[in-house]
Formats: sequence, structure tokens, C-alpha cells
Amino acid sequence: MLQAASLFWLPLALIPVGLWISQSKKSTESSRNGKIILIIGLVLVLASPWTVPESPSSDLGHLFGFIIGPSILVLFGLYMVAYSGNVPVGRLSSGDKYLGFLFFVIGMVWFSFMHWGDLTPVLDSGEINRFWLIFFPNFLISLSCLSLSAGIAMLVLGDNRTAESKNLFFMSGLTLIFIISAMNIDSSETTSNEFRKYVWLSIADLVGILLGSVLAIISFALVIYSYEKSLPKPESILPPTENELQHSAKIISLNLGGDE
Repeated sequence: MLQAASLFWLPLALIPVGLWISQSKKSTESSRNGKIILIIGLVLVLASPWTVPESPSSDLGHLFGFIIGPSILVLFGLYMVAYSGNVPVGRLSSGDKYLGFLFFVIGMVWFSFMHWGDLTPVLDSGEINRFWLIFFPNFLISLSCLSLSAGIAMLVLGDNRTAESKNLFFMSGLTLIFIISAMNIDSSETTSNEFRKYVWLSIADLVGILLGSVLAIISFALVIYSYEKSLPKPESILPPTENELQHSAKIISLNLGGDE
């Protein structure tokens, strides 16, 4: 337990801390230190299958080593497609849109080899990594919903973003086709029935997160509303007297430099 805490969970906690320091601090030295902390934590987490091989926590580090490459390609490709159009801040060139498509397709092909090919995250014991069965359906469903939501937001709120929204709709549809195919075609390590079960569990998780977020926002709004309703009405103040008006006029006249 001590080895898992020091060689896995502590480095895992260093990743968001390093990211926060690198993004929140203005000085170059602090930003560099945050990136160093981030890299150290990531390296130790990825090395957990060798540093703490007997700990169940190392399965998560084992999964990170498999998914970090295709996940970065897919998400970075999605970002490049979304920001290659008419955006006021951080706009990318039109050529980056095609590069983003390429990254997205490469990442999805990589994931398809991980699901149907020989790149499935399998542990040394010969069993499939249980975290992979949780991560993959959630990632695909979240990716499809994110692309669809971003495309709708561009049509409703964006200015001349029709082309980018169509691209995002296409990426969402491509991800949905991937999910449907995985639910009906057996992979090398799992059956379609088993994958279908995890897909429905993932949908239930995401719906629960959405409902919980909505309820949290409603609860917060109700607390603020109740607090403001409980406050007494502000008391009316008396109008200024003649002496106060003359004093104010004198101060204004002195500051403006005009005649009294």
C-alpha cells in the first residue's frame, strides 16, 4: 500500500497540480516548474506496471500507456477542426482543418486496432485490462456528444461557422458508427454482447453526471434566490439639503475650473 501510494497515487496527483501551476502562474520559471512536475508525475504513472506490478492500481498506469497516443490525436484533431474557422481568438489556418481531420482519423484507426486487433490492453496475466472496458465506451460516447454539441453551438451562436459545424457533425456521426459497429461485431478479446453492456452502463453514468450537474446548478440558484429574498429592502435616504448641494457645487466647480 505504501509503494502504491508513493509510486502511483502521489504521481497521479502531481499531474493536475503540475498542469495547474504551469497554466496559472505568470512567471516563466513557475510555468517551467509546473511542466516539470507534470512530466515527472506522468512518467511515474506510466511506469507503475514495473514499479508496483503487484498493486491493482498499476492497471490504470498500464491503460494510460495504451490510450495516451490515440486520445491525444483524436482530441487534438477535434480542436484543430473546431478552431480552423471564423473564430475571434486563437483562429487556426484553413490547412489545419485537414491536418485535424487526419489526426482524428489516425486516432480512430488506432482505437479500432486496439479494439478489434492485437493492440488491446492485455495484462501480463492474459486478462484484458478492466479499466479499458470502462474507458473506451465512455470515451466514444463523450466524443460523439461533444462533437455534436459543438456543432450545434456553432450553428446557434457562431458567425459563419456552418462549414465547421458540418465537419463536427461528420466526426460525431463517424464516432457513432464506430460505437454501433463495436456493439454488433465481436473483438479479439471481448464479445459484442459484453461491449454492449458496458455501453449502456456508460450511458447511465453520463446521464447521471448530467442530471447531477443540473440538480447542483438548480440547488445553487435556489440558495442564492432564497438568500436574496430574505434580505430586507434597502431604506430610502433623505434628499440632500441646501448646504450639501452648495458644498457639492463648490467642489465640482473647483475641479472643473469653471466660474461659480
